[in-house]
Amino acid sequence: MAGFLKRFSKSIQTHIPDPKSGAGVGAVINQRYQLDEEIGRGGMGIVYRARDLQVQRVVALKIINLNTANDLSLGQFKREMDILSKLDHPHIVSFFDAGFVSNDESVPFFVMEWIKGEPLNEIGSLTFARIVAISKQICEALGTIHEKGFVYRDLKPGNILLEKRGFDYFVKLLDFGLTRPRGEAYLPTESNLAGTVLYLAPELIAGEPADITSDLYALGVLLYEMLTGRVPFSNIDEQTILAQHLEEKASPPSQSRSDVPHELESIAMRLLEKDPRNRFSSAHEVLHALQKIQPEKFLVGNLPLIQAQKREHDTDEVVHLLESSSFVTLLNNDEDLAYSVGSQLAGEFPDGVWLLALEDIHDPAMVLITVISTLGVPNDPERPLAVSMVAYLREKRLLLILNRCGHLVNACAQLVSTLLDACPDVRILAVSERALKYSRRDVLSRRVKIFLLDPIQDLVIHPCKR
Repeated sequence: MAGFLKRFSKSIQTHIPDPKSGAGVGAVINQRYQLDEEIGRGGMGIVYRARDLQVQRVVALKIINLNTANDLSLGQFKREMDILSKLDHPHIVSFFDAGFVSNDESVPFFVMEWIKGEPLNEIGSLTFARIVAISKQICEALGTIHEKGFVYRDLKPGNILLEKRGFDYFVKLLDFGLTRPRGEAYLPTESNLAGTVLYLAPELIAGEPADITSDLYALGVLLYEMLTGRVPFSNIDEQTILAQHLEEKASPPSQSRSDVPHELESIAMRLLEKDPRNRFSSAHEVLHALQKIQPEKFLVGNLPLIQAQKREHDTDEVVHLLESSSFVTLLNNDEDLAYSVGSQLAGEFPDGVWLLALEDIHDPAMVLITVISTLGVPNDPERPLAVSMVAYLREKRLLLILNRCGHLVNACAQLVSTLLDACPDVRILAVSERALKYSRRDVLSRRVKIFLLDPIQDLVIHPCKR
């Protein structure tokens, strides 16, 4: 690596690349990396999804953008590669390799892990428990960056990928093009305002160099945005936004959303202090404050939380089913298991985990009414109840537990079918002594599954039958 960096440094001082690199979709770089798809392009580089033919894995390959390359972008490219090669943390994109296209020192590239995730700004609404979990992971990544002697300088939702691992989100921080060693002068012609204006700390706008606390200010903007759905300062005019960062105190998140927990609001507001000395001193200090928060205080729904008693394996099996299926049935009226599953998933659904008590209901028509009353669905007398329910739940992300519903299999099957068709983010867990009567389409699409715990055999999991 040291030899490569030395050669690279020499190349950027003496040569601006020729636009014809021979790289593009379909090309094989250095007889090893096959470029399959362009996934991003900027002034500094072009990122491809590629396949490493040597070890047969998908990777992300970033190559200098020859159409826009100049001394500044070449320097940024070199620094990004150099810095990323020195960072090793689960929440930072991994660095694999670097080189030149066809040994042409004017066309450098480097290779990173391929992340199957979505940017934070494309995830949608998050539970407070999820916001705490994501913020902790970001703090861990920032802590490593700062401990290595760098300042990130570009913390924003688009640079935070969330990799779905079951119901959990795993943070990956990427794009280190603006990252710099602490206290080091910027590159020639590079501004201290490099970055995204919505996340710039006041001291950067005032002309001071970036430091740990300016990254923490950006973290405060990010936390504020996760809590309220908007950044603290925004305007069509960028100069107005810069002035707001400098002079205007952010309104508390609770003014935009009344249910924001005080603990989270307090952390966000401290991070957004104008004077860096009044913020947290490190990412690890922020992490410590987040670790004090009890996420169960933020949960939505009506399910009594319980501790799973020697049912961890069973609970994990059902949770795994719900990750891939909209509807799962627990046979043998396994109510305790349903409670355990609901308790484990309580922090995963922004709109809650809801228990529908059906054991004492014998009129099938009351199933829909129970849903309406339990969830607080607004009742419009001019619309059928089912239409009102669908309109209310269409955009919701929640888990419904139909408790002891075996004597109402037809009515519950109709309810489930309606919700499966119209509400893509609703999950349903039924507790019954017999399977509901599903449509053939649901069976073939594997949207419904049965979980049977046999006292003699191991766990038996199979698609529901008609």
